[in-house]
Amino acid sequence: MISYLVDAVLLIALAFTSMRVTKMHRELARLRSYQGEFSTIVHETAGAFDTVINAAHDSTANLGRLANVLSTKIDQAHEAIAALDARSGLASAGGADVNKH
Repeated sequence: MISYLVDAVLLIALAFTSMRVTKMHRELARLRSYQGEFSTIVHETAGAFDTVINAAHDSTANLGRLANVLSTKIDQAHEAIAALDARSGLASAGGADVNKH
């Protein structure tokens, strides 16, 4: 009689364990699916970061070239201002000489 009771308890424990193992198997399968999706997203994100880094490098190079061009233009503007100042100085000095004679 006691063996039937022990057999019943063991059968219930086996059934419970089987249900839990089946549930855990489903959860592991779902996690594997999520891992695949996560891996895909990580690779896509890495590609996006590479694109952003390349764009930043290109932008930096473009800004460097722009700074060089602007520096050249500023130097040219300073030279033009100096030439204009020299001309206006000669013109006012020449005009003063004409008035003196």
